[in-house]
This record gives sequence, structure tokens and C-alpha cells, in this order.
Amino acid sequence: MIKKDFTPNTVDVNTQVLANYLPTGELYLAKNIENTNLRRMLKALAQELTRVQNKQYELSVEHRLDTTTNLIDEWEKALGIPDDCFKVIGRTIEFRRKQIVAKFAKMNLTTEQDWIDLAKYFGYDIEIIHPIENNGFDYDFDFYFLTDKGARFTMIIRFLHMYAPEDVFDCTFDFKFCDDTNIVICLFEHLKPANVQLIFEYELSL
Repeated sequence: MIKKDFTPNTVDVNTQVLANYLPTGELYLAKNIENTNLRRMLKALAQELTRVQNKQYELSVEHRLDTTTNLIDEWEKALGIPDDCFKVIGRTIEFRRKQIVAKFAKMNLTTEQDWIDLAKYFGYDIEIIHPIENNGFDYDFDFYFLTDKGARFTMIIRFLHMYAPEDVFDCTFDFKFCDDTNIVICLFEHLKPANVQLIFEYELSL
């Protein structure tokens, strides 16, 4: 559940708040009596106070990346969305929020756990295999054609509990057999070090 910064008061509550700030005594008895001129004046002031509080509340929601609605276009523009990986057309408001949070705060992949966490954020469980630690062999595809030097700069990203999209090969080739809509593949290809090649595979097979 999203924690609210505050909740705006109703007009009636703000009317009483203003009344409570006035002195006590015979002169100000009307402040607590409905339909008196003083009470009506306080209620009129309270309406403006409530309007300001509602606007403050709206801003407290809209400035948050994970709750914004009215300002989402501005957030996307500031972060350069849409781009090669993050799309706008056809995306739900909830997914657009996830995209701006990811681009704002989750794109600096320093450790292996950062890669795993970014995939998890978009709903994918992955494990990372380093061929240099396994002599370049992987029995799901017989073997990878990697030299020792190539294996040292290769990461195998295995999507757990998932079947490969139809006609997508486990091994990386110089050309694509079909498009894969997996957003994590797009992000990883853009975020990987220039000297590292990535091989994507899926744990399950038909």
C-alpha cells in the first residue's frame, strides 16, 4: 500500500479548525453556531483552504514516479521515453510507471545482483551463467562456440520457469530468426559493457 504524505481535510473540518484559532468568549460564540454570519465566513475561507490542501495532495502524488498519472507525460519526456526499449503506445498506466521508475533508478547495473533485480522488477526470474566457469559447455544446446577469451567476456542469461517464444533459438547468432518481445533482453543489450556478449536462453523447452 502506498503511504500518503497527508490527507486533505474536508470543508467542515477546516471550518472548525479556523474556528478553533479564534479567541474564546462572548464576542466569538457565533464561531461554533451554524448559519451565523461568522460561521458562514469561516466556511467560505475553509473552502479555499481545502482547495489548496487538495492541490498539495495532488502534487504529493504526482511527484512520485510510482503513483503519477497527470504528470506521467512530463516524467517520460524528462527521462527520454519512449526509446528503443521503453514504449508508450499500448502500455498500461501501471507499466508506464514501472518504466519511468526503472529508467530513473534501476539502470546502473554494477553487480550481478543488479541484473537479477532489474529482471525481477519486470517479472522475470533469471540466473546468470559464466561460460568461463563451465569450460564453455552448456548441455541445453550441446555447446557454445566460444574460445577461452570469448567465454571470459560472455554472460548467459537464463530465464527461469519460462518457455522460449516460438522460433527463438537459445544461442545468439549474427542475425535474428524472429522478434522477442521480452523487455529485459532489450534492456540488457543496451546496458551491457561494450566488450561483453550476452546469450539468452529459456529454462523450459517444448
